[in-house]
Amino acid sequence: MGTARGLPAACRRQESLAPLTHCRIGGVAAVFCEARSEDDVLAAVAHRLSAGLVDEDVFVLGGGANVLINDERSYGLVLKLSEHFNAITVDERSRTARIEAGIYTPRLVREAARRGWDGYQFLAGVPGSLGGAVVMNAGVKELSTWDRVEAIEGITWQGEQRRFSRAELIPGYRRGNVPADLIVTAAICTLPAGDPEAIRLKARDLSAARRETQPLRYPSWGSTFRNPSGESSTGETAGALIERVGLKGHRVGDAEISQVHANFIVNRGAATASDALACLRRAYEAVRDDFGVRLEPEVRLIGFPPQDLAFLGVR
Repeated sequence: MGTARGLPAACRRQESLAPLTHCRIGGVAAVFCEARSEDDVLAAVAHRLSAGLVDEDVFVLGGGANVLINDERSYGLVLKLSEHFNAITVDERSRTARIEAGIYTPRLVREAARRGWDGYQFLAGVPGSLGGAVVMNAGVKELSTWDRVEAIEGITWQGEQRRFSRAELIPGYRRGNVPADLIVTAAICTLPAGDPEAIRLKARDLSAARRETQPLRYPSWGSTFRNPSGESSTGETAGALIERVGLKGHRVGDAEISQVHANFIVNRGAATASDALACLRRAYEAVRDDFGVRLEPEVRLIGFPPQDLAFLGVR
């Protein structure tokens, strides 16, 4: 980490990204901005514009889950909303709350239980920040973040304040359909009433189930692929398909398709982005070749050249 001379107060130079991700893989941010307020976000946007950074050189990092960042390159600007960017403002008349996007999901679950807000318990099994959960419409089984979100607020990379309703974005399964140039700063959430103790116990049970079914011994970004749907679907989950092709335990370097849950790729020590992507590719191609199912990555792949992702049909 270097000096912040000549940068906004929330920014610093030469920040390693690996410690900020759940899989402990990442490159280096030439400038890293950790925003505690909307003013900090606007300062980061102003820096991007003044530096003339292109889209491929800039991204927003949420809570660090569900991302694989190419570690063979650096990035001009990485923006992260601090966990202190977490204010909650309740409107009792509309029974909604404006919740800032930097809040971590475990804290949101605890707040919901304390205040008697029902329907947030499933987030106990979804690590990361609210902003990241909104962008990917994170969830567990049939439950999704946008079930409790009415609208989002944000700032574009051009410095414009924007607001989008759920009806405008039409979120789908593990897709928030949030505009690519929007930095989500807050979500307007509904507040169904419930019994605080019952909510707390349900969240505890979901956390326990996560510990029993997911590979938490090693770092991982979370689920690798969305569960398939549509005409090519066999009705099985992505994890079940990967297990059926015999890839549990398949390893490239220190990246491994988990022996606990095949839809997870874990970092057993010093895995590189190339190692992890090779495991992802092996699973994708094996399921495609054996079952005719083209799995879609749920993990966000950042900073890879198009040729590295050509096997997915990405251009």
